[in-house]
Amino acid sequence: MNQVSLKARQRTDTGKQVAKALRRDGALPAVVYGSGESSTPLTLDYREFEGFLRKTRGESVVINLEIEGMEDKKALLRDIQRDYLRNQLLHADFQQIRMSDRITTEVSLVMIGEPIGVTRDGGVLDQSLRVVEISCVASEIPEHLEVDISELSMGDTIHISDLTFENVEIVTDGEVAVVSVLTPMAEEPEEEEVDLEQEEPEIIGQAREDGEEEDGTEDEQED
Repeated sequence: MNQVSLKARQRTDTGKQVAKALRRDGALPAVVYGSGESSTPLTLDYREFEGFLRKTRGESVVINLEIEGMEDKKALLRDIQRDYLRNQLLHADFQQIRMSDRITTEVSLVMIGEPIGVTRDGGVLDQSLRVVEISCVASEIPEHLEVDISELSMGDTIHISDLTFENVEIVTDGEVAVVSVLTPMAEEPEEEEVDLEQEEPEIIGQAREDGEEEDGTEDEQED
């Protein structure tokens, strides 16, 4: 289990205007709650928190909140509010935990190996699930879960019900598909080009040429 420390300060002022002012000053408003204690509004360093997100992307970690003037708190990051139009972080929510508590959280799935259905048979690997919900003791939270896919043949699928991990119970529905090896789509044959040139129509009859005389002679008259 990976643990990361974050520095924080307790704050007493709350509200939208306070939050905006904090962000203008390079800080991020946050809150920590849980373990039977009242929620505590916090202030984080904006850039430090961005670095934390980059460092722990795709991994589940227990955070040691080092709150100035208070005892450290063990916590999980539960929610991040963002302004996607401005690409800006707005607020972070932390849930305080005890390391002996059994908790529910999400961890990422990492595929291990190369399926024989891909390397031997030319199939296409399709990973349809990348994050799974689990239940375990806080001290046993894995950074991620590894799934061995090396024996997958063409047409095979691994479902949640096929996965088992030590000290971890999977909460996600067992019928959910995780990864498959699909048959590649056949290429459509190229259409033959149609010859747009048309042969000249056959001439059935020809018009008489100008000045052509009709067959026969005029009757001669005797004087």
